[in-house]
Amino acid sequence: MFTILLFLTALTVAGCAAYFSVLGIATLFSGHYLQVLIMAGSLELGKLIATSFLYRYWSKTVWFLRVYMVCAVLVLMAITSMGIYGYLSSGFQVNAGKLETIEKQVLLIEEQKGVISKEIEQNNKRIEILNEARKTQEQRVQEAGNYKLPREQAYAAIEKTNVELEKVNVKNDQLREEQFKKDSEILELQKQDTQIHDIGTFKFVAESLGLPLETIVKLFIIVIVCVFDPLAVSLILCYNIASKGSVLKEEKEETEINEEEPKEEKKPFVITGKGGLKRK
Repeated sequence: MFTILLFLTALTVAGCAAYFSVLGIATLFSGHYLQVLIMAGSLELGKLIATSFLYRYWSKTVWFLRVYMVCAVLVLMAITSMGIYGYLSSGFQVNAGKLETIEKQVLLIEEQKGVISKEIEQNNKRIEILNEARKTQEQRVQEAGNYKLPREQAYAAIEKTNVELEKVNVKNDQLREEQFKKDSEILELQKQDTQIHDIGTFKFVAESLGLPLETIVKLFIIVIVCVFDPLAVSLILCYNIASKGSVLKEEKEETEINEEEPKEEKKPFVITGKGGLKRK
């Protein structure tokens, strides 16, 4: 049962490594996608068969063929690892591009909010000036007394100030509403940012270690690459060792059983008086 489990595990790991590697290589040469899929797939199968062959027939194989096949397996392992690296890197670049776009949009909206805030601040200062001017004109009305002309001029100035104040307040309301919309857009973008789970996790790790995001992702991919295909080849070797050990054990048990079986003792033949033969 363990040998069967080992075989299934080796087949699963090797199949996954081959799948990601073939896709990565085929994506790199997308102009001939199907042809590259067939070529890379056949090389992956050949690598596994060559590994099994080397273990089973090492002593029966000439030295130059052993050297070539070992080199071929090592080179194919390197190719598989590069294919896996390319596949995982392309997947990261897709999400990294989305994250970068979101961050740029958030930065642009923040700049727009800054412009709106400055305009609101200027309008508030203008409102303070207009309020002071209205107070001054109201004081002129009181000081004018019964003089009609100064009083009418003050009332006209107050009316003009009120109209301008109303315009500035309306403008401020519009700016605040636009500012609220910008905040809503930022929240929506941040929600999209959190939905990119893999980048978000790496981003947290990168910030914790004080390293760039791309450096953390590259290190993680390299660790996966260093383990993936070598583990697949090692499991294939382990399966061959286990299966060959089982065969040898069965042969040994059969030999022991045959040795333990009692052999029939053969009696010598003697010549009888009538010229016949019989056993003693």
